Amino acid sequence: MSTNNDTLAWLEQPSGGRVPIQGTCSIGRRSTNNVVIRDDRVSRRHALVNAQGHEEFWLVDLGSGNGTYLNGRRVAQPTRLRDGDRIEIAEFHLVFHETQQIVAPSIPDDPDTAIEEKTLQQIKSADCWLLVSDIEDSTLLVRKVSGSDLPAITGPWLGDCKQLVESCGGSLNKFLGDGFFAYWPQRSRTEEQVARALEKLLQMQRGGGLTFRVVLHFGQVSMGGGGSLGEESLHGKEVHFVFRMEKLAGAIGERCLVSSAAKARLPASLKFGAAKRHPLAGFEGEHSFYPLRG
Repeated sequence: MSTNNDTLAWLEQPSGGRVPIQGTCSIGRRSTNNVVIRDDRVSRRHALVNAQGHEEFWLVDLGSGNGTYLNGRRVAQPTRLRDGDRIEIAEFHLVFHETQQIVAPSIPDDPDTAIEEKTLQQIKSADCWLLVSDIEDSTLLVRKVSGSDLPAITGPWLGDCKQLVESCGGSLNKFLGDGFFAYWPQRSRTEEQVARALEKLLQMQRGGGLTFRVVLHFGQVSMGGGGSLGEESLHGKEVHFVFRMEKLAGAIGERCLVSSAAKARLPASLKFGAAKRHPLAGFEGEHSFYPLRG
């Protein structure tokens, strides 16, 4: 007899109540959070737990004034959670749990005609806009800034970028420790939403805060096949391409770089610099990339 395994995750509150994690679970003083902590020492947007990838859950401090602690240590960067981890915010504590629910399939009335039951994971292909952003010189930043001060610098940036992407119709797929990966499935007028997100990110770059890179690509990806809670699992060579692009942007000193496939679909109102041709590791030949100017 076959079984289906579904990963379940929740935060256990001091009262014993459970808050299930589906996609993103926000924690803070504001009443719109999934977990509301009414304590003046807690920030309005304090922290979040994000479901990403297959059976992965990450804790992110959003630059709170008094910090988020995981098993007694202050969270300086997005950190992967494990079953039984203890999250402490002010005097409030939560325990993270994840497990697999085993669901037995129903037995057919006529076993002689039964076909082995199995869950088929649907894989679909879709054209997507793929965006990767990464803090510049993050290793140097970690060395220069104390662990207690680092979340106050990186947390607000991660939180603001998440809100920015979602306000422009996109989805934040993964936190990457010192950056994030976002995507937009192509639909009617999606290119306008992506262009608006790029313009807002350029404004953030000019704002004098953290220095970070942004790269954008367009291509066909495979979606699904790795069950996750609240976010798509993206696969394929175009995903690898955009991450290689991010490395290239750092190597050539470009803070906003767009692939030729993405440029061809973006509104003509955006201002690009001259094409730059470069090879990418793992991909044949040279490829054209365009710096986006503010």
